[in-house]
Amino acid sequence: MYILGIHIGHDSTAVLFKDGVFLEAMSEERLSRQKKHAGFPHLTVAYLKEKYQVNTFTEVALVGVELDDTIMITKEDNEAIRKNGISVSNHFLRAVGVKFPLLGSLFNLRDWVLVKVLSFGIKAKVDKFLRTQFPEATITRVEHHLAHAWSVIPFLPDLNKKYLVLTMDGAGDDLSGSVNILDQGQISRKHVTSIHSSVGLLYCAIVDILGMSRNEHEFKVMGLAPYAKVSAGEKVYEKLKKLVWFDHQDLSFKSAINLDRATPYLLAHNFFWHRFDSLAYGIQKLTEESIKEMTLVAINKYQISDVAVAGGVFMNVKANQYVREMSAVKSFSVTPSCGDESLAFGAVMSRYNTLMNGDLSKVKQIDNLYLGSEYSDVEIKKEIDKYDFPNPVKVEYFAPDAAVTIEHKAAEILANNGVVGRFKGRAEWGARALGNRSILANPKSLDNVKLINEMIKGRDFWMPFATSMLYERRNDYLVNAENYLAPYMAITFNTKPLAHTELIAALHPYDLTSRPQMVEKKTNPEYHNLISHFESLTGVGGILNTSFNLHGEPNVENPYDALRTFSLSGLNYLAIGNYLVYKT
Repeated sequence: MYILGIHIGHDSTAVLFKDGVFLEAMSEERLSRQKKHAGFPHLTVAYLKEKYQVNTFTEVALVGVELDDTIMITKEDNEAIRKNGISVSNHFLRAVGVKFPLLGSLFNLRDWVLVKVLSFGIKAKVDKFLRTQFPEATITRVEHHLAHAWSVIPFLPDLNKKYLVLTMDGAGDDLSGSVNILDQGQISRKHVTSIHSSVGLLYCAIVDILGMSRNEHEFKVMGLAPYAKVSAGEKVYEKLKKLVWFDHQDLSFKSAINLDRATPYLLAHNFFWHRFDSLAYGIQKLTEESIKEMTLVAINKYQISDVAVAGGVFMNVKANQYVREMSAVKSFSVTPSCGDESLAFGAVMSRYNTLMNGDLSKVKQIDNLYLGSEYSDVEIKKEIDKYDFPNPVKVEYFAPDAAVTIEHKAAEILANNGVVGRFKGRAEWGARALGNRSILANPKSLDNVKLINEMIKGRDFWMPFATSMLYERRNDYLVNAENYLAPYMAITFNTKPLAHTELIAALHPYDLTSRPQMVEKKTNPEYHNLISHFESLTGVGGILNTSFNLHGEPNVENPYDALRTFSLSGLNYLAIGNYLVYKT
């Protein structure tokens, strides 16, 4: 029996599950080419139907967030919400409303009216749409934070253990967090935090003030934080922690203001006078301390020291590091790419649990995220032959069983400080490129950071690249990495002196932390072979890895995307399948 899991909203995603196994997962942005695509995953559902020859689904589990349900129907609904300003408020006018409460009340009334007008008849419209799409299906809606909690299940090594499951994000179904217990495969919710006391939304407000895009550039703020002067950053932190705190009795966050309207409040109270890096420091420290406090209080109350987390706030890899390093935490698991794109996994697990009467013994643990599409050499060569390259290129084929494979050739190019786009095997699901749709470079040369940014990425100067390293070499480079597998770039580590020379281009430029992908031979043998051959040539057991995309676009999905990105960028080498395409 198939179960189709769907998340509707930003980072729209669909996953396919059958008899305990997740067969496929893809976010709609990969096919629509719209980054952080919002809406119903039409293209992904059609792709799954065609690939698995499923004419109709009998079980559909989905997660949708309030008005976000409207944007799954048509583009016009999406534009109506954007134009009427429900999703993005005029923060400066609202800052005036903070100073003058009567005016603020009028703004709130306007929002209430707009919501009522735009949402009129939505439920009937949505239900009709779903019934049209899935006429023979039992359709199950799963509440947002329950789906986040259930999403940890397929990524845990032992479902017979008892886990403390924590969720935190900006908002979902009027909540921003929860404390749960996972016992014998069953999730029981203990405590929740309202949307109005959301640490995640306060983080978004700082993103707004810095002139960045919320729900997209939070990672930039995290990367900027270490550059701040501590004394200046502490002043921001002291201000922010008066706005939100963790209640030890209720095990939930409380706030002095409605954090759903945090941006106008911060503007009205002159937070913009603080330096940009001080603001980043303040909100990053608040987030780290808040998560640590929540974790410790929950551990002490329930006497459970195995911790699993999910939700967009836990995309904050630095905060995850500090939780993992807490002495009270025995084991720590992060749902990979745990933003809203992971909700589809949780929706499936919740529904499967019901169908199986609580028996999750057949659920197969996901040990890698290569859950997307795959293309044969025949399909790749067909795309190469018909692609209209703007500049001359040469194409070479490397047989998989030859003495020199495409992995050997790519490693040689990297060893000579070339930059390679790699497209091979099944696509990674999630926000992080894990080698199969990646741009790779020699991590020993700092010049490669500038080179990659100039040729394709255009990243802000303070932003680090990540490392793909051999699992066998983790203890040579990382502090406190013993007995810990980090295959998904979901957590940072402090680094040892050897990393400061051999992996310097793939570390944070200021604090020298690493956000590693530990590569095991059993999960991706070809990528492991590439890094191993690079090691044999250079002595370095890791490579710089970043996503394979043009600035502002999603990661590449198919051979055409890879060829287009290669052609429009300064990349000179593309290892695509077993072919090497290079500019002459």
